[in-house]
Amino acid sequence: MVDLSFLKNNVMSNKWRERYDKCSQEVRNKLDQLGDMLIKEYQLQVIKRKRIYPEIGDIFQVRPRDGIEYYGVVVNNHVNNNNGNDLIVIFIFKSGVDIEQEVKNEVKKEDLLINPEIVGKEYWTRGYFFNIGNTELKEQKYGFYSIGKQKYFDEYGNDIHNEPYLLGTYGVATISGIAYSINQEMIIDGLI
Repeated sequence: MVDLSFLKNNVMSNKWRERYDKCSQEVRNKLDQLGDMLIKEYQLQVIKRKRIYPEIGDIFQVRPRDGIEYYGVVVNNHVNNNNGNDLIVIFIFKSGVDIEQEVKNEVKKEDLLINPEIVGKEYWTRGYFFNIGNTELKEQKYGFYSIGKQKYFDEYGNDIHNEPYLLGTYGVATISGIAYSINQEMIIDGLI
C-alpha cells in the first residue's frame, strides 16, 4: 500500500484551504467551478510571441482576460534542477503595485498576486508573457515547498531549513498553471 499521508500535511494545500474556508459561499462555488472548467476557458491571452530568453529584472505583462492585466518580474533565470534546465523564477504582482519600487526593497507577500513560480521560457515564446522593460532588483527571500519530500528548497533544489518569507511550490508551473492561479485570485478579488 502506498503511503499518501504527506498529502494531508501539505503546507501549500493547508494555506490554500485556510484561504478557501474564509471565502463566502458564492466565491467558493466559483472557485469550485473553475476546477471543473477546460483549460481553454481560463487560459491566459496571447499578447505577442517573442523568441527571447528573459533576463533577470525583466518586467513582463500578463493578460488573463480582456481589460485585465498584471505585471511580473523575472527574479532568476538559467536555473537548472531536477525539474529541467534553463528555468525561470518569476513574481507576478497585484494591480497597482509599483514593481520597480517593490523589487528595490524586500517584496511584500501581500503585494504578490500569486506565489513565486518556476516556469519555462514557453510562457514568452507562446506569447503569454510579454516583456515591457527591465529593472534592477534586490536579492529576495523566497523558496519553494516540495509536496512529495515535505521540505523547503531553493530553485536549484538545495535544502532550506526554515519556511521562506515568500513561498511557492517546488516544480515547474505548467502552461496552464499560472492561468489557473491567477483566475483563482481574480475570483477571490471579485473580478470574475
